Amino acid sequence: MARKRKSLLLFLVLLLVLVMIVSACDQNATKGKVVKIGFLGPITGGDAAEGAAARNAFQLAIDQANASGKYPYTIKVISVDDQSTENVAVSGAQQIVSDPLVVAASGFWNSGPAAASIPVFKEAEIPLLIWGAIRESLTSPDNMPWITRSAPTDKQENIPLASMVLDEMGYKDWFVVSDVGSYGSGNFEAFSGELAARGITPIGSEQVPEGATDLSAVVQKIKSSGAKAVYCGSTVGIGSQLKRQLFDAGVTDVLFCGISGMKTEDFLKIGNTAAEGALVVSPGVILDEAEAGRKFIADYQAEGFSEPIGAYTPYAYEAALILLNALSACGNNPTAETMVNAILNSKTTGIMGTTTFNEIGQTTNVAAYLNVIEDGAWIPYQNSAYASGARSFGGK
Repeated sequence: MARKRKSLLLFLVLLLVLVMIVSACDQNATKGKVVKIGFLGPITGGDAAEGAAARNAFQLAIDQANASGKYPYTIKVISVDDQSTENVAVSGAQQIVSDPLVVAASGFWNSGPAAASIPVFKEAEIPLLIWGAIRESLTSPDNMPWITRSAPTDKQENIPLASMVLDEMGYKDWFVVSDVGSYGSGNFEAFSGELAARGITPIGSEQVPEGATDLSAVVQKIKSSGAKAVYCGSTVGIGSQLKRQLFDAGVTDVLFCGISGMKTEDFLKIGNTAAEGALVVSPGVILDEAEAGRKFIADYQAEGFSEPIGAYTPYAYEAALILLNALSACGNNPTAETMVNAILNSKTTGIMGTTTFNEIGQTTNVAAYLNVIEDGAWIPYQNSAYASGARSFGGK
């Protein structure tokens, strides 16, 4: 009996030693290991203010994760400047998927580059989480399970804007403008659909080339149409120029409103008087009204980034949190294959609330609010002189 006890004790000791060896080997295997994640956005060019701020926020979240010591490897970001251009975006996507250490990626701000690059990620079977591009068709059954999105779609963004300007404000004489690109076309369809649902036919509409700067012909059409409200479903380049050129042409007695692509600091460069009263919908929540949002603002500002926080900057930070959450679910050795389901099944609570994904990979966390330019600054509409009635929009 004593011999059996000694044998059992010896077995237990050997087993404990074996467990310690395996654990040490596992720690040594992960120590010094690198896992890579791709990021794509317009870091230079006309949309650089939004793309660079998003890049900053994404990197901030990754730096915080590495500093936390919670991950048994170092997470590195391959940052790609897509320049808001489809062929550049595709080339950047190919660069990312060719790296054997990449397990996931996040992009884009523009819908055109996103649509062009999606096939690259699908073919490589590397999951892509979209942080900013809003064209509704980007998330679909055909793009499952590789493509997910944490930002709302163009249709989801246009709904609260339409509710305000059509239902509450009651504007009916509309001129609708957008660009011909994927982003502009999607918004054109979305807002036109909101008008049609209310039995309203716009008195004029125009789709202009992407990057257009001379909008005098459109301005003249708006001026002669008698429109009381102008909707712009484009990005800041076209949106700010349209607002300025309308002002220069004396077309000031109209409501000027539009979509989140215009809600950047670059819009303010046209001057306080020309920019005054622009009403734009933004995705997400008002950051400084919640503790998590205030912390994000403080952390971002502490880094000394030159680019201010834009409409989609929080979504890029949130996208990083979602990918980090998925990495945690994959254990010590995440792969692109395990990350796919980890992302789809994730539940991440961050600065925008709690994000989960539906059956086509689209976020179920949809929030939006209105902003207006008042005295040369973007402020939440609900806090503005326009909301209180101290100031009024044109067209009334």
